[in-house]
Amino acid sequence: MAKVLVSGKIHPAGMAVLEAEPDLEIEMITDPGAALPIDKLAPADALLIRYGVLTAEQAAQMPKLRVVSRHGVGYDNLPVTELGARGIPVTIVGPVNAVSVAEQVFAMMMALLKRIGPYDAAVRNGNWPIRDSLSVGELSGRRLLLLGFGRIGREVARRASAFDMEVLVHDPFVDGGTVKSAGCTPVDDWRGALSETDVLSLHLPATEETLGIIGKSELAKMKPTTILINAARGGLVDEDALCTALTGPMSQGGAGIDCFADEPPASDLPLLGLPNVVLSPHSAALSAEAAQRMGVVAARNVIDGLKGTLDHALIVNRKALESVGHGL
Repeated sequence: MAKVLVSGKIHPAGMAVLEAEPDLEIEMITDPGAALPIDKLAPADALLIRYGVLTAEQAAQMPKLRVVSRHGVGYDNLPVTELGARGIPVTIVGPVNAVSVAEQVFAMMMALLKRIGPYDAAVRNGNWPIRDSLSVGELSGRRLLLLGFGRIGREVARRASAFDMEVLVHDPFVDGGTVKSAGCTPVDDWRGALSETDVLSLHLPATEETLGIIGKSELAKMKPTTILINAARGGLVDEDALCTALTGPMSQGGAGIDCFADEPPASDLPLLGLPNVVLSPHSAALSAEAAQRMGVVAARNVIDGLKGTLDHALIVNRKALESVGHGL
């Protein structure tokens, strides 16, 4: 009987997939703040991980491990290189949350540009004349720069086109023809395009190259009215530099932040007190519909991993597995 450790509560539909599979022994760690105890990790044949960090040292003490299923699309909490060297596939859930995140990006964009929060508060406080301030804007005709053009970036681009926005794309891993076929314009020098950008939306993984990619120098290039959206990964934006910009040169603009360098953020984080910032608790991907799809795919990846029938498109360390002669 194979043992499956599930770290983090997943949708009941996902649990139903696991529970319907014969010869599986399932153990749960439901506390999102709990560490992964080695006594539960060591006997596991499969790990389905939503919360927590699996270190290389911990993985080395899991001799039976055959598959790691990440409940999400990011995998910076896993020792992917070490697992690949051992022939252990690491899987993600694929495009199941792309629509949810893209919609969140637009919700934040619209909330900032249409000043939903301030106008709502004004009506409640009797400030009806705010309507004459003409401080709201339109998306139509504005220039959106996407850093990253994966599944989520493409869903954002589709919606932007429907709003008659001009969409620029920088992604060194996507050829220009693909970008153009989506009705967008590829750009090589994205920093050079910042001065003409109305909305910058990040769709990047957290890597050594991308952490802190938006810092003081990048923010200094932006227009006073630029809106920055980060619904990708925490740490991509220098939060102190962003706070300084939003209270100074970019005070007419704003930011939508779903991901933070430290989560949850400290209560005294300056960004939390700014009126031109819209926040969410790293929940862009967590619509009811997306959560169900994520749970089902993550559970299915566990079963398929144990059976050797994984969808290759969902394996993030496929090349590493092939290099060590691991059959897929």
